[in-house]
Amino acid sequence: MNSIYYTSSSSGAPIYTSRTVRRVAVGRTDSLMSYGDRISVSVVAGGQRVMEYETHQAADMTDLTGDFRRRAKGMKGLVMVYIRNHDRGWTRERRIMLYPQKKHTPAKRPEAVQVPMFFPWEL
Repeated sequence: MNSIYYTSSSSGAPIYTSRTVRRVAVGRTDSLMSYGDRISVSVVAGGQRVMEYETHQAADMTDLTGDFRRRAKGMKGLVMVYIRNHDRGWTRERRIMLYPQKKHTPAKRPEAVQVPMFFPWEL
């Protein structure tokens, strides 16, 4: 707990308050990363290394996963992804299921329906 000293604007008397600094860690604290870290990603499918690349443009695991999925477009099946942060010294393994990307097919337009025109006095 940190004590902070303020003064009252009307009387000039010191006011002491306490403030608790809380930090919430998202994910594992031992696998932190920041933008600019040198990160290597290796993908193994069926016992063979099918992709390997290095990036400096991932600020967190969400950025890294999005980058990986863009690069793995067209691949399908269960793959093992090995992630290594060279600057912070940690390595992680993850299993990820890749699904083939479906091609966008536009919806078919229904045939034009001919509605006979009528006037209210014809009813």
